[in-house]
Amino acid sequence: MNLKLDFLVKEIFIKIITKGLGIFRTLLLLLFFSVSSTLDDFYYAKSIVGFIILINIFFEITHSQELNKYKNNPVFVKKYCIILNKLSLIIGIPLIIISFLIFENSQIMSHIIILSIWAWFNINSNYFLLIFRYKNRNTKVLLYYFLISIFDILILVLMLEYFSLRSDFFAISLSLLFSELLIFSIIFSKYCFQCLTKTHSTKIETGIKESTLYKVLLILAFVSLIEISDKFFLSLLGEGLITYYSYGLYGALMIRQSLDIRSNFFVKINKSKNIHQTKIIFYDTIKKLIPFFILGVILLFLLIELFEDVIQNTFHMENINMFKNIVYLGALIAPFYMIWDLFYRFYYREGQINRLIIMVFLGLIVNVILNFYLGISLSWGVYGILISTLAVFLFYNILSYQYFFVNKKNRG
Repeated sequence: MNLKLDFLVKEIFIKIITKGLGIFRTLLLLLFFSVSSTLDDFYYAKSIVGFIILINIFFEITHSQELNKYKNNPVFVKKYCIILNKLSLIIGIPLIIISFLIFENSQIMSHIIILSIWAWFNINSNYFLLIFRYKNRNTKVLLYYFLISIFDILILVLMLEYFSLRSDFFAISLSLLFSELLIFSIIFSKYCFQCLTKTHSTKIETGIKESTLYKVLLILAFVSLIEISDKFFLSLLGEGLITYYSYGLYGALMIRQSLDIRSNFFVKINKSKNIHQTKIIFYDTIKKLIPFFILGVILLFLLIELFEDVIQNTFHMENINMFKNIVYLGALIAPFYMIWDLFYRFYYREGQINRLIIMVFLGLIVNVILNFYLGISLSWGVYGILISTLAVFLFYNILSYQYFFVNKKNRG
């Protein structure tokens, strides 16, 4: 049998490997810091900094088609880079200032500052990754994903072991920052320098209305607030629950992130000529993801069952049953999250931004109400938060399927 591996499948394989290395990192953190407020603060801070990271998705959605058109013009590449970094400062600086006013916890605030700098480098890395995708320089794309996880682990181990920072929470976020900085320097610095040294002034015509840009930002803010809402209500339920929640979901999220082909998918549908071709790409992408997802879930469940005692004793998981239940519920949520990642881009491809903004806003409201009602009022705790998340993504996917695959078919 002649097995042909296209770039999508290669990227999936590489991300599976890198996310496997990511598991090692998270286990190290749990080993050194246990289920505690230290990890709670880190994951809470990272969800807040997610506001800045959303710029990656914003720029990909709003400027991706123009970037494809001008990918070989260094002057335009420079102009887009300037726009991207201005946007990161516009969002990042107020976020840090607001955090100073809201949080009295110095650990959360320190993580927010460090992770905001990391986010700035990550945004620029993803910008050049997008360019390389359009230029078919796929080796560098795969190299980035592979090296970033290795450097992160090496730096974390050095900080915790060699520099004896086991009790220092700074190591958790600093390792992310330093690894991103190093990989950016290795892979993108030369290309970045070549582009940024071009000084010729050229006007950019994006063809995107300013009101549309604001709508996209608002949509992404609503999406980010869902995760922050989950962490907020968990923080009200007791110490350590954010850590249980984060680590319990990590396996399912690792599968989702290993199979994260959103950028690849969006590049493909941007190149498609009509909605029919886009649907074919959608179904083809789902078919390629299914076997990897099933295999990932089977391996995850086997590991949890076989090493239950090891997990409980080594990482001081006092409530191992709650941890396992979070893992299982997370595996149920993950496929709906992954399909929504694809549907999400359909709305932009079809120009249905107003419909999307209404849907995402309603999802946020549903999430907050269910988090309070199920998690707090009914005392379902972390399970209530998980059920709330599942309900939101079911809501997103059912309505999207109805609109794109049922209603449009009936109309013609």
